[in-house]
Amino acid sequence: MRRTIPQAALLFLLAVARPALAADPVHFDLTFSPKLRGEPFTGRVILYLHDDINVQPRLKHGWTSRQPIFAKNVKDWKPGEKLTISDPAGFPYELADLPKKKYAVQAVMHTNLDAPHSGTAPGNLFSKPVVVDMTSEGFDGAIALEIKKRVKPAPDKLAMPRSRIVELRSNLLSKFHHRDIMLRAAVLLPKEYDAEPDRKFPAIYVIHGFGGDHFQSAMMAAMYGKPETPFIRIGLDASCGLGHHVFADSDNNGPCGAALVEELIPHLEKEFRLIPDESARFLTGHSSGGWTSLWLQVAYPDTFGGTWSTSPDPVTFKNFCGLDLYDPATNFYKDEDGKKRPIMRQGRKIELWLEGFSKMEDVVGPGGQIHSFEAVFSPRGRDGAPRLLFDRKTGEIDQATVKAWRRYDIVEKLKREWPTLEPKLKGKLTIICGGADNFYLEGAAEILKDELESLGSDARVILVPGKDHGTIMFTEPFRKMIKEMEEKFLSTHPELAKPRPPAPEPTADE
Repeated sequence: MRRTIPQAALLFLLAVARPALAADPVHFDLTFSPKLRGEPFTGRVILYLHDDINVQPRLKHGWTSRQPIFAKNVKDWKPGEKLTISDPAGFPYELADLPKKKYAVQAVMHTNLDAPHSGTAPGNLFSKPVVVDMTSEGFDGAIALEIKKRVKPAPDKLAMPRSRIVELRSNLLSKFHHRDIMLRAAVLLPKEYDAEPDRKFPAIYVIHGFGGDHFQSAMMAAMYGKPETPFIRIGLDASCGLGHHVFADSDNNGPCGAALVEELIPHLEKEFRLIPDESARFLTGHSSGGWTSLWLQVAYPDTFGGTWSTSPDPVTFKNFCGLDLYDPATNFYKDEDGKKRPIMRQGRKIELWLEGFSKMEDVVGPGGQIHSFEAVFSPRGRDGAPRLLFDRKTGEIDQATVKAWRRYDIVEKLKREWPTLEPKLKGKLTIICGGADNFYLEGAAEILKDELESLGSDARVILVPGKDHGTIMFTEPFRKMIKEMEEKFLSTHPELAKPRPPAPEPTADE
C-alpha cells in the first residue's frame, strides 16, 4: 500500500526546495499632483539618478557626468494616476543593466515647450529626490516618486545697473508655431543714456553659446570692456525648445532670422534711441553664438556693420568637428580605421566620444547639441520632427540630409554668392578661434580662412595657437574686439567721437 504525503507537508517541502523568488524588475511608479497640474500630460518624463545621495540629480546632469538617466514619452497621463515606467530609454545603461547600488532618484516632467529638455527648464515639474538602496534585502524593484514641485520661472530682471529686459511677441514665429512665441533681449544702457536724453547710440548685439539665453548674453556683453564711445549692449536670446536656433530661418524652428531683423531690432531701435543704420549695428557671439553672429552678417549683409565671431560652431560641413560630412564613406561614430570618433577634448585627454554623446542626448530628448544642429539644418521629416543626420545605431550618415544641410554651410554660401557679397562684406568679418579648440572647431575655421583668402576677401580669420574654446577669451584678439568696434563705428560717425582734452600749453622751458 502506497503512503501519501499530507498536503501541508508537501507545500512545506516545495517551499524549502524552491529558490527564493527574485525581486521584481526595477521600475518607476510615478504620480503628479492635481494641484500642480489639472490637465493630463503628454510629453517626456526624465528620470535622473545620482550615486551621491545628498544632491538633486536633476541639477547634476551634464555632458561628462556619466550618471544614469532614463526617459519615456507618455500620453494623456492624468493627474493623480499612477504611471509605471519599466521600459525607458537609458544611458549609460539600460534599466535592466543598472548597477545595483544606492542612488538619489528624481523625476521631471518636461512641460516647457520653449526650452530644451532638461531638469532645470523654467516651469518643468519635478519630484523631491528619493534615496533608493538597490542592494537592500527589502528592495522590491519599485521606485515610487511623487511630482509635486515646479521649477521657478526665469527672472524678469538683471542684477546690473541700467539694465532692461525686453519681451516682444513675434508675429512671424507665432504664426509658424500656431502659438505665442516671444522674442527676448537683455539691454545694457551706458551711463550717458540718461545724462544725454537727445543722443542716439550704436548697438552691439551679443549672442550666447549653446545652453544659454539672453541673461548669459548680457553677462558676456558686460565683460568686453569700456570704449570711450558709449554703446548700448543687447544680449539676444537664441534658445528654443529644439536647442539653439542661431537666428537662422529653418524648416523646424521657423523664420528666426527674419523675426530678429524685421521685428525685434526695429522695436529695440524705437524703444532705446538706437541709430537705425547698419553702420551702428555690430555683432558678436561665442561658440553657437559665434556661428550665429557670422551667419547673420553673411545672411543680412546690409543690416549689420560688422561681426566679431569667436570659436564658432562648424562654419563648413567639410569639417564638422573633424568629420567630412560630404564624403559618403564617412561614419559619424567611427573613423576609416574603425576607431571611435571624439567630440570633446581637454588638452590631450578625450572627454567625450560622439557615439556616447549622441545616445545620451537621445535619452534626454529634443534640445541637445546634435539635435539642435538637426533642428536648424535638416528638413522636417514625415513624423514632424527634424530629419536625422545619421542612424543612431550604426552612425551611417544620410547623404540626402547632408545635401539639405549645404544651404547653411557658411563657406559654401560665401563661395556661391561672393560676387554679390564681396562689396557688402568689405571690412566686416573677424573670426577668432583657438588652435586647440575643445570641440575641434579650428579645422572648419582653417578652411574658412583659406577660402576667404582665395576669394580675395579682407576678412580676418585669427587662429591663436594652443588656445582652446574657453582660453581664447583671454587673448589679445578677444580683448581688442570692443576697441575695433568703436573704431569701425567712428570711421562712419566721426562727429560722435568723444572730444579729447586740449594738449597743455608748452612751458617756457620747452
